[in-house]
Amino acid sequence: MTINESEPEQPPINFKAPKTKGRASILLEWRILEAAKHYTRLTVRQLYYIIISRYGYNPSRKFYKVLDYHLTKMRRMNRGLHAKFVDPTRHFIRASRPYPEIELWVEKDSVRNFLNDLAAKYRLSIQVLKGFASLSMYRKALLRAAERGVKRILYIGDFDPSGLLIEKVAEKEMGIEIKRIALTIDQVKRFRPPSLPVNMRDSRARDYVAIYGDRCWELEALRPRTLFKLVEERLRENVPAE
Repeated sequence: MTINESEPEQPPINFKAPKTKGRASILLEWRILEAAKHYTRLTVRQLYYIIISRYGYNPSRKFYKVLDYHLTKMRRMNRGLHAKFVDPTRHFIRASRPYPEIELWVEKDSVRNFLNDLAAKYRLSIQVLKGFASLSMYRKALLRAAERGVKRILYIGDFDPSGLLIEKVAEKEMGIEIKRIALTIDQVKRFRPPSLPVNMRDSRARDYVAIYGDRCWELEALRPRTLFKLVEERLRENVPAE
């Protein structure tokens, strides 16, 4: 299980970013290589500030997305460039005596903090995604999976357009089963937590609304005891007793 370095794929974050074209695109990618070659370790945000400081690009969210689009494409084709980038923000909490075949992945760090003790009880290490994961995080996860024999990832995330896509992207990147254990549409129907309107500016909103309607749900909308109980039921089903 490795990230495909020989053939370019779409970036894991499925945004519709404006792209530079032609010579501007080639120039930006050359500048990325020039900037990165002077470092052994970088974050994407560090590279962003290096590029705008050195070459005078306008600092903006729009340019950050453009840069990330090109860098992601380049990292998929260039193993050396890919290895330079690290992601210190998405924490991995290793269980003291981990059950090797399963990991617990959570969309939010706040949920990880709430479920720490429960994960430890079932000997599960936790990976925090903080939304769509980075290539650096996937690289580490793939190495762990190969070393420890991870066969399944149990996923906990919001029920909204982005939250539902996160697990699909993760399954594609990892090449192993991703199983959502919360929040599911059956849990929403059963417990009827407070909802939020779908953000129609999200590029994934139209497909979501066609299936689920114009409301979405966050994990925190469930009562804490209910969420804890639901997660424990799913863990008990998936992790054998010692």
